[in-house]
Amino acid sequence: MHGFLGTKADFWWDLTVTSETIVFSFLGFGGYFARRHRGSLHHNTMLISSILVAAWFMMYLAQQYIVGIIGFGGPDFIKYLVYYPVIIFHSLVSSAALVLTGIVVFNGFMSTTIENGERVLVKSPMVHRRLGWVTLLCFIFSVVTAYSVYAMLFVIYSPARNPSYGVRSSIGALSGIGSFLILALMALFWYINRTRTRNPAI
Repeated sequence: MHGFLGTKADFWWDLTVTSETIVFSFLGFGGYFARRHRGSLHHNTMLISSILVAAWFMMYLAQQYIVGIIGFGGPDFIKYLVYYPVIIFHSLVSSAALVLTGIVVFNGFMSTTIENGERVLVKSPMVHRRLGWVTLLCFIFSVVTAYSVYAMLFVIYSPARNPSYGVRSSIGALSGIGSFLILALMALFWYINRTRTRNPAI
């Protein structure tokens, strides 16, 4: 199935990169609300962003299963000097962003309370703010390198398809596991938030 961005990518790859852009936009809005000290808007936007990240992971897993693994179709010297370093850095910074997201969301639940209908930081505010900006920076690097990989695979060169398909042959399975963990954490955070809202003394 052909994509909708006018490149050599399949529909699923175009959907993946587009949805990643949407997720990053929500994260950007969350950072903006934090800068404006709109605690409740920041809190709700980041919760939506976390859910979108989990949904994106599940979609990525589906893409890996349906489309299969896509190989780099350019020359070998570009593969080893540019493509591999970029995709390795992308994997590392994306993993760091996911871990930091869990830490920041948990810290946000545990470090805030509701005063006059607005959520405010009351415990170690600088820790949450610094972690938040580091996390956002990791997502920026993740998105930029994702666009770079997409361009090298489907714009500059033609993709080379690996004959191995399915979850067993793809690291996308790890993404699926991660998405379920994120959803479980979100349910836990929601429960903690609901408990603390009912009983602010907790």
